[in-house]
Amino acid sequence: MKKFLIAAALATLVTAGAGLGVSQAKGPGPNGSNNHGLCTAYFNGSQNGLDHKRNAGPFQALQTAAGDADGDGTSGTPSDVWTWCNDTTNNPKGIGGNPTDPNA
Repeated sequence: MKKFLIAAALATLVTAGAGLGVSQAKGPGPNGSNNHGLCTAYFNGSQNGLDHKRNAGPFQALQTAAGDADGDGTSGTPSDVWTWCNDTTNNPKGIGGNPTDPNA
């Protein structure tokens, strides 16, 4: 019985800790701590994968944050995200992996 109570208490603490971590996480998209990962994921992968994942919430938020970063009058395009992600103010580590430049 004592082992059961200890196990139950540990499970409760683990669950509470996980909930605290989720509640403190900022919403999807750029938040200063995930810019490098989002930028890397946004520009790496097959064309089919790129087309589908860019519809996901975090990538939509990245496009919104990018705005009209390339100054061409359109907002939130892959070109804008490329410019935004290569700006060291937004993403000091740059785009990792083997990114596909949308302007090429």
